[in-house]
Amino acid sequence: MHLVSDVNVKPVSEYAPEDAALLCSVGRLICAWTMLEQSLEAKVGLMREGMGDVRTVGARTRPSMTKLMTELRTMVAMRDRRNASALTEISAIERDMQRIDRFRALIIQGFQQPEPGGFACRDPRNNQIHVSLDQLEGEISALEEVAQRLLAV
Repeated sequence: MHLVSDVNVKPVSEYAPEDAALLCSVGRLICAWTMLEQSLEAKVGLMREGMGDVRTVGARTRPSMTKLMTELRTMVAMRDRRNASALTEISAIERDMQRIDRFRALIIQGFQQPEPGGFACRDPRNNQIHVSLDQLEGEISALEEVAQRLLAV
């Protein structure tokens, strides 16, 4: 079944074995982001418990990363009233997370097709961008580093 009638586009089932690294890296990026979300949610939950609040984070709906970061920043500000270094670190983490999230959105929403050394994407302005496997691996590493920094706050 072909979803696109263009002869230059092949179905995923026809990707060559050499595309396996690409597909694996895209999956690792998505999994690393999800693990970051879960770690942040768990950290906020533990901090709540430590402050005497036993509610679960996002009891009705799953909170967004923005809401979780806001709650984390608020709790850290209450915990460390005289030490602003943790809040400075949280701000730096948020900037890194926003950059990585833009990259993640580019990959998820703009993926076009594999190319030698990486793959083609289209950004929100419809510009064609080549993303190398090295760039993708670098962002995965940066995401894992952000997760470690976040847990250390």
